[in-house]
Amino acid sequence: MKEKVGKIIRYLLSMLVAVALVWFAFRGNDWKEFLQGFTDTRWWYIVLSIIAAVAALVFREERWRFQLLPLDSDIRRSSVWHGSNIGNLLNVVIPGVGEFYRCNSVNTAKAGFDRVFGTILMERSWDVLAVFLLLLLATVFNVDTIVPFMRDNVLGPFSSRFNFSIWWAVASFVVILVLAVLLVIRLAPRNKFCSMLAGWLKGMLGGFVSFSKVRKKLLFILYTVGIWLMYILMTWFTFLAVPGLEGLSLADAVFISAVGNIASVIPTPGNLGPYHYLVGLAVSTIYLGASGMHTAGLLFATLSHGSHALLIIVLGIWSYFHNTIASQNKAKQSR
Repeated sequence: MKEKVGKIIRYLLSMLVAVALVWFAFRGNDWKEFLQGFTDTRWWYIVLSIIAAVAALVFREERWRFQLLPLDSDIRRSSVWHGSNIGNLLNVVIPGVGEFYRCNSVNTAKAGFDRVFGTILMERSWDVLAVFLLLLLATVFNVDTIVPFMRDNVLGPFSSRFNFSIWWAVASFVVILVLAVLLVIRLAPRNKFCSMLAGWLKGMLGGFVSFSKVRKKLLFILYTVGIWLMYILMTWFTFLAVPGLEGLSLADAVFISAVGNIASVIPTPGNLGPYHYLVGLAVSTIYLGASGMHTAGLLFATLSHGSHALLIIVLGIWSYFHNTIASQNKAKQSR
């Protein structure tokens, strides 16, 4: 009961954060100008953005399958694809829940839940590296405007609030985490709970290092490059769709793609709120010279987030019905 209450409280808090950030993003907005911009949107480019989003999902599914094949060569592509779609749909509702569903969707006797979860951790580590590289690349392209924006809108609020002690907090957390892992490993032979945790850690580590067992490493890396190239194209196509942003380049799309993924760190349902606020503010401040949120920047964030969310919902529902029908047919055949 307490666990359910805790989950409800965490969900409500994330919803409050989302609502607050949406309010900050849309406050003072000229709705007449916003609706006119929505009417003047070049929707053909939004279609191209959605096609790029589908390609990114396919590349991501194939990359994850490459990680899973060393664990169990019998895992089917359809299981990975539909499990990923349903997991993405669940993440729209409750952040993080979809990752556990993904693990369960491909869980087999050979590829246990903990080992599969390890592959997801490795997948996320590659994404973090990609975001870092995108930010670095974008900064090289436009150092005079990007550095002040990151300082004033991303790093500045944290440094002023925590007076730089946040870095000490991060360091302390890492030290405590390492000591906790060492303690669990030491007590594993004598304590059932620690033995269970040690088993999970071992399985997660096995999945995390599964990249070393992937036969086609170059293809795995190319899929990763393909994922982020599609994200950049999604952003660029949406630039072309929004009136007033059609002059922005692929180099600008690199930075905004990275900012969008930084916004996803804040756990709100469907990334609602953080994306609208941070991405809209970045487009408005850096590329439109606005002192705050500009209508075109907000319209871009709304179209980009909305079209991708709609795609995730449609694919998730399709995969859910596909799996449901497949399970029913399998049950009938076993009778």
